[in-house]
Amino acid sequence: MHDPWHEFRTLSDWALHWARLPADLLGVTDFRARTVTLDSRLLQAERRCTVAHEVEHIRLGPMPTDPVLAAREEAAIDRAVARKLISIGELGDALAWAGTLAEAAQELWVDEDTLAARLRHLHPSEVHYLRRRLQHDQFG
Repeated sequence: MHDPWHEFRTLSDWALHWARLPADLLGVTDFRARTVTLDSRLLQAERRCTVAHEVEHIRLGPMPTDPVLAAREEAAIDRAVARKLISIGELGDALAWAGTLAEAAQELWVDEDTLAARLRHLHPSEVHYLRRRLQHDQFG
């Protein structure tokens, strides 16, 4: 299982802060101050997903100023984070066990948005794997 906290710690010249952020922000990366600030009200799974998201921002550098490019980068980050935090094997196990997507997200230790991003961007081979995995559990 990917540990985004460990990955953040490898960025030794970056600091993590906690604060109450505006309602529409879960985390903020400040390249000048080399800080990541996470909203102090986040639940554990949200913290894990948000720190992973902010690490991807750090790796890609400052956001483009063009709104279209910025939105494209955010979507790419969401996909990358979902793929890092949810392996296909873990996803298959969670979906086989859980009765709802909320339960699957909890089992995977991610927020529902991250699980939704992972499901929206499955590779065809992953779809095939999940179909076989879930069919095996249903009829196995």
